[in-house]
Amino acid sequence: MDRYREHLRKQGFNLQDEIGRGLSGTTRSALQPSLSRKVAVKFFDTRLNRDNEELKKRFKREAFILAEVQHPSIPYVITHGSISVENGSIPYIVMQYIEGDTLDKYFDSHRPLSYQYAISVVTQLLEALVFIHSKGVIHRDIKPANIMVSELGHCYLIDFSIGFCDSDMKNFTRATSTGDHLGSIDYMSPEQKLDMKSVDARGDIYSLGLVLCYMLSGHPTPSVLDKLSGGTPVKLKQIIKKACSLEIKDRFQSADEFLRELKNISNLSVSQMRSPKKALCNNQKCPGAVWSPNGYYKGANYIDHSSNIHCTDCGNKLIYECECGYPIADTPFCGGCGVQLATVPECEKCGSHLQREDIGSDTAKDGCSKCRSRESTSNPAIPIYQPPQAFRSTVPSEFDDDIPF
Repeated sequence: MDRYREHLRKQGFNLQDEIGRGLSGTTRSALQPSLSRKVAVKFFDTRLNRDNEELKKRFKREAFILAEVQHPSIPYVITHGSISVENGSIPYIVMQYIEGDTLDKYFDSHRPLSYQYAISVVTQLLEALVFIHSKGVIHRDIKPANIMVSELGHCYLIDFSIGFCDSDMKNFTRATSTGDHLGSIDYMSPEQKLDMKSVDARGDIYSLGLVLCYMLSGHPTPSVLDKLSGGTPVKLKQIIKKACSLEIKDRFQSADEFLRELKNISNLSVSQMRSPKKALCNNQKCPGAVWSPNGYYKGANYIDHSSNIHCTDCGNKLIYECECGYPIADTPFCGGCGVQLATVPECEKCGSHLQREDIGSDTAKDGCSKCRSRESTSNPAIPIYQPPQAFRSTVPSEFDDDIPF
């Protein structure tokens, strides 16, 4: 490791912690002081395959593939090289550092994922596939562990180590022999299991269809789609089954065709889709807000892990961040700039919290239901107001805790 550090230091990178480990070796973070940024350094140093010249050739070729397919959903390559060691050398690739988790880890901590979010992820990846397929590049190992989800919800397709570029350029050979079976068996297309060398773009479509199935059900098996809740659109299930058809001719014939079908069934534009996060519905009449046992509004409706545009309780448009860009928290004030995002209305006549029917009315002139209740005690002919059952508890309250003082 000291030799790694010394070599990378001379190249302008200060090697740091290990952040990943796979078939080809380890990936470590590093600091590039000249630009004050983090980068990722991928080494071909696995003990098991270190002397495998075929795998080493694939590893070196990955840098050229990444350089050819520059796209917002693919990590960009910065440089590459080799470190001299006893009995040979260790190739490495320096590339973009992504702050986030692989999709499988993200799924474990955020399940269940909404179908809107699943569509958002696959839409981003399909846009990347449309681009790389136009360059003649096939990934051949699409799976949740090879998809990164950043903290902002952006997705990246990583690890092109067994991919190929169908090009005449010397660095873009297939580097695969008939009979090879590299890849992840759970996400591998039937034709790839038989002959990896003949796989085309439709193999990537099959694998990505299984990824979409996994995000909705937890299993890369299309048969489980029929057991999903009624909230998942039937059309979406049909799209997944077509992408994952065992017969190549029955699948989508291009990533662009797959992408168009997904966009057609989505009510959200790609830019509106976000990873699930806390949202605020500041509609003061929302049934999902905090209401006291006696039907008084006590606080706004905060929704955890939401990816909807509108509140499912009242239809009000949800807020995910303050105008300053700071995310929503369980507080009425923004943690970034301090502006008030949610308020609890009070009667301008008596200072009490308000029941639903009084919110938005002129309480300075007419008062609130509590004011009217007090006035009615001197006139029994006027009935005391009772809030609708949806906005009050069935448990009787022995004391009035709704006055805000």
